Amino acid sequence: MSENIYHDQIIEWSKRTDHIASLKNFHCKATASNPLCGDRISVEMELNGDVIKSMAYQVKGCVLCKASSAVLAERARGLRFDDLNVIYSELDKALKSSADNPDSFPEGYRLFFPVRSHKSRHSCVLLPFNAVDKAISEYRASTLKEI
Repeated sequence: MSENIYHDQIIEWSKRTDHIASLKNFHCKATASNPLCGDRISVEMELNGDVIKSMAYQVKGCVLCKASSAVLAERARGLRFDDLNVIYSELDKALKSSADNPDSFPEGYRLFFPVRSHKSRHSCVLLPFNAVDKAISEYRASTLKEI
């Protein structure tokens, strides 16, 4: 795998528009920003209990943030909240690892392997997860208030 963090696969994912939208019937939404680089992502999710039915996003950010947003939105459908937490934890751990093995990255996220050696860019890849986590946390808090 190329050590270039802006390799062809990253660029291809960053150009995907499949989930760049607004959902008509969303249950939760949130925005996360990285003040250091200016990346900003807003997510909306339609849910069925704790399962994500669909996810849409708007992103203003670098190629890495755009690619990560597209991968997450594509993979999110059908996942439980806890599944996302596992993927986030595995991705964060893999980015911090000095292991020279793309297989340490979660399925679908191996394209971010070259980013591991660029610590200042980890937050670009993880920002979409931060937005989703914020949306889920706010959703859970609001549903607890209703009980």
